[in-house]
Amino acid sequence: MHGLRLCGIDDAGRGPVIGPLVIAGVLIDEERLPNLIRLGVRDSKTLSPRRREYLAGEILKIVEDYRVVKVPPSEIDRVVEHGRRLNRLNRLEARIMASIIRDLKPDIAYVDASDILPERF
Repeated sequence: MHGLRLCGIDDAGRGPVIGPLVIAGVLIDEERLPNLIRLGVRDSKTLSPRRREYLAGEILKIVEDYRVVKVPPSEIDRVVEHGRRLNRLNRLEARIMASIIRDLKPDIAYVDASDILPERF
């Protein structure tokens, strides 16, 4: 492959009530992006659990590398108990996303910010 190395990062489960915060990043050569489109990769919230499981395996065959970081509810509680909850959680998430980017070493990284106001994230 000879294209740019792209990284996409997203999170799931920002609250400690229903489980851990999970942040994942994938590294893919831009020339392989059409493979994801052909598979029908899109927002996981629009897919059935069975389809998500299938796509997860197929995506791992296409990407160069990936990282998954799970933050347990106890750590989320510890981070947010001192100060404003949103800012603390945003900082935690930004640090983890930055570490994923450092590990994967992409040419370009796309991050799905968890806050609607970019300056807060």
